[in-house]
Amino acid sequence: MSSPWDASAVEFMDAQTRAERSRNWWQPVPSYIADIPKTADWAVAAFALGVGLYFALPFEPNQGLCAGMAACAALIWAVLERRQSLVLPALICIFAVFGLSRAAWHSAAKSTPFLDEGFYTVTGWIEAEERSGNGVRWRIRVHDLEGRNVPDGIEHVRIKINKGRGDVGQGVRLQAILSAPPGPVVPGGYDPARSAYFAGMSAYGFSTSEAKYVEIASKTAAEDTHRQIARFRFGVAARILEQAPEPTAGLQVALLTGIRSYIPDAQTDALRAAGLAHVLAISGLHMGLLAGGVYGLASLLLSMIGPLARRYDMRKLAATIGALAATAYLILSGASVATQRAYIMALIVFLAVVMDRRAFSIRSVSIAAFITLMLHPEALVSAGFQMSFAAVIALVIVYRNWQGPVAEQRSFGNRMLSGLSTLSITSFVAGTATAGYAVMHFNRMATYGFVGNLLAMPIFTFLVMPAALATLIAMPFGLEWAPLQIMGAALSALLWVAQWVASWPDAMAHVKSPPNWVIAFYSVGFLWLFLGEKRFKIRSLAVFAICIFAWAMEPIADMRVSEDGRIAIWNDGARDTLYVGSNRADRYGREQFIQRAGVGDAETKRYADTIALCDALACRVEISGQSVSIVSHPSEVPEECRYSALVVLTERSAGPVAKRQCKAVLIGTDELKRNGAYDIFVSEHGIKTRRAISDTRRQRPWGVWTYRRD
Repeated sequence: MSSPWDASAVEFMDAQTRAERSRNWWQPVPSYIADIPKTADWAVAAFALGVGLYFALPFEPNQGLCAGMAACAALIWAVLERRQSLVLPALICIFAVFGLSRAAWHSAAKSTPFLDEGFYTVTGWIEAEERSGNGVRWRIRVHDLEGRNVPDGIEHVRIKINKGRGDVGQGVRLQAILSAPPGPVVPGGYDPARSAYFAGMSAYGFSTSEAKYVEIASKTAAEDTHRQIARFRFGVAARILEQAPEPTAGLQVALLTGIRSYIPDAQTDALRAAGLAHVLAISGLHMGLLAGGVYGLASLLLSMIGPLARRYDMRKLAATIGALAATAYLILSGASVATQRAYIMALIVFLAVVMDRRAFSIRSVSIAAFITLMLHPEALVSAGFQMSFAAVIALVIVYRNWQGPVAEQRSFGNRMLSGLSTLSITSFVAGTATAGYAVMHFNRMATYGFVGNLLAMPIFTFLVMPAALATLIAMPFGLEWAPLQIMGAALSALLWVAQWVASWPDAMAHVKSPPNWVIAFYSVGFLWLFLGEKRFKIRSLAVFAICIFAWAMEPIADMRVSEDGRIAIWNDGARDTLYVGSNRADRYGREQFIQRAGVGDAETKRYADTIALCDALACRVEISGQSVSIVSHPSEVPEECRYSALVVLTERSAGPVAKRQCKAVLIGTDELKRNGAYDIFVSEHGIKTRRAISDTRRQRPWGVWTYRRD
């Protein structure tokens, strides 16, 4: 039986608790969060959702978004005082707005100016040299730019060099024709202008004079450091090209320095067809093998120092050495976004070793994703980011549930079997996790990718990367020749496997492009499947079903009109022949059009010689029961508008009277200049068009330049 004193004590304790909360109003939230499993992981997912929303918006958000975020946060925290069950939804809302805000601020801070097309005199130093076929392109850090209407803030341009050679880091002056980075060549396709905007690249072009070499001093200490690193990287690449076996020298340069322009196209195609293209991009695999190899070697050597090993935990010192090696590899490899992600993951692993914590967990993946998106929000919409994190998330989840029983196997035979099983599981899980993104972005999938990885990855893991580590250790002493030969021999074996697998029937499967929103929905389903509870896993299956259905129902364009009026037509359901006006023009755009149709290769024929009726001024062709006219002179527009459902004017522009009187869909040079390439969908119900440059894209910072072209 309780006494009045007990009731008074309880009342006093309640009053004290309320007073404590009133004094420390910010503290209850962490305690709530601590009771919610995986909250931090979902918060990072919400942050990524906010970043994705920024790129999906049809307009550019202004800085007033910050005030909206603060008001939203204040309202949500007020609700939390009464209903703790809303903590997770509240946190997701706050981080989504935070992600949207961070992407908007990052975009505004970049503010890369684009150049109008014209003749310019460029003075700067060579940041990088890129090779493509027989051509050479320089990425130049601009110090001075002379020309018409030059805006402030021009930092980088890329120029194809016709005459002259130069070393990276060297100052040059040359004349060039430059223009703003182009928009997408196909509707919904890759946007070079957006990538250039966030990379600080203001113009592309080609030189019209031989480069003159000049002395240029770096403006800041940071620029000088960047210049020295560029010289060092390309200097290392030159040494490798000189001493490595010629057939594999390009691959060795790519694996050690991240410079991939020396790899022959045939090798790239073979690796891609065998599902081994991931070995070309320095990411988690490379960083893990190299930094992990340094950690293992350092642990072995330090453990042999008896007095130190008995007194201290040598693993922690080895982890520090491994972190330093990862930092050096990051700098040498060019610090791409994928490499930065791998570097962050490596640092988290080594930090966990130092702090006696579990090294591999979803939490470490979340931290790496959050840091990467904070630094580079634009990375979210790239295929590399999506595929990289998809593979890591799947592997962490699978190994978290699978590694227990394997650890009990101690005999040599069991260890060998365990190693083979681990390699098989790794290849299968990583390949399956990334397959969806690979198909959605590149419209192709390596049919025998699992087999290719199973055969080639032991060579890469146990021979190629250890030899690469030995090369980097030996290079300061001038002894890199021997490990380069071993690395080259191992890569030759890997290439043989890739070429053998690529030669199998139907080694590369091709699939048509899905709607762009499918990638976002697929990502939500992927996170629900691997991070969610049982009810979310079931919902993820429904999400995948919706994505597959929408993907299957997505129509394929029947006709393409490029920005400069070049025509390409599918005229049969098999889509094995593409009818074009010229085999030489619009080659890249035509390749993208074929790829997005899910066709591996197509024969090209001139429509004027096959399916069209032509005279000197116009051609008329039947597509799906509709008449389409391709006109080269405005005088023919009125007549063709009477007989055709679609009229394409490839040269000059139709007058305002002709445009008003034309009952057909009319696409002229004005529309092409303003809207870019067109995809045309023809059916018995009429004509539908899709533009590469939409009105909403012009509202974004990387699309504003299209106004200046009008």
